[in-house]
Amino acid sequence: MNVATVVANEAVEKPDEILGLLREQSALYARLESFAARQRLLVREEDTAPLLSLLADRQRLSAELTHLATRLSCARRGWATFRERFSTSQRTEADALVSDAAQRLRRVIESDETDARILSVRKHSVAADLHAAHRVGQAIGAYRPPGGATSGPDRLDEAS
Repeated sequence: MNVATVVANEAVEKPDEILGLLREQSALYARLESFAARQRLLVREEDTAPLLSLLADRQRLSAELTHLATRLSCARRGWATFRERFSTSQRTEADALVSDAAQRLRRVIESDETDARILSVRKHSVAADLHAAHRVGQAIGAYRPPGGATSGPDRLDEAS
């Protein structure tokens, strides 16, 4: 382990700094939850372009959360022991922040699962419509004369 790693680990293991990271995490999960609510609306409205833009925003936010999780990893590995280093008020705040993040994440996951089900149903419906359109095209094609020749009153005669 090099000096930079030791200094980084020490900096992240201070109770005040961990609380700051937990506050940041809570704020990021609040943003993620608001993105999920907006996503739900866009999925229901079938508004593709804004949905794709929102998904890109969510991906960037997920990268921020991943980076933050890395910074919190030392404290998380020994959370029970680390938690004892907090004062009573810090412990109360930390517990509330961890609980808030977990609840928000659970709601986001539930919302995303619902959106996935809606999109899956829509996908199957479009596939069925395309299959039906293909069958109709085949049926129409079956009534065409061979070689694409036309007959009957709609035929244009070059002699007329």
